[in-house]
Amino acid sequence: MTAEVTVVSAFAAGRGDDAAALVFEYMAATQAETGQEVPAGIGELPAVLQRECRSLQAVYRPPGALLIADHDGQPVGCVGLASWSPERTAEIKRLYVKPAYRGKGIARILMSHAHFHAAQHGITRLILDVLPARTAVIGFYRSLDYTETGPYPTPSPVPMIYMERPITSDDTSYITGLDNCS
Repeated sequence: MTAEVTVVSAFAAGRGDDAAALVFEYMAATQAETGQEVPAGIGELPAVLQRECRSLQAVYRPPGALLIADHDGQPVGCVGLASWSPERTAEIKRLYVKPAYRGKGIARILMSHAHFHAAQHGITRLILDVLPARTAVIGFYRSLDYTETGPYPTPSPVPMIYMERPITSDDTSYITGLDNCS
């Protein structure tokens, strides 16, 4: 990749608007993918998604985070860690890379930063859910050592595949020289 990709914690970096735009774009794309009407704004999302969009700082509160990837200074992707206190567990949510930037390793970079963030903040286990039709995404998560697990409480109205991954000592040293990612 010729351009530099940087990752920042959205709220610590004052990037809440960029985070909200990326999360909404993810949600709108998911609505389209599942055969729902594509929303023009947050008010057209299902109620559970509206609540998340309107309270991103609460959903991704420390020790969790909402991370943004920039490519040549433009926000192009995000991933969230929603903390499940006191279990030292966080849920990976809203992994998204804008279509024009896919295939450049940005999702892998975001996930590496998410794993590093988890390790630095005492999170010992990550969980996630993914639509069964997203077979490439499931394969991607498997390549990151996620394995299928039983369901956990989620407001999803559609069937999901549930996956988990422990945070290991390798996650603390995987990335060096992170800026603004705490």
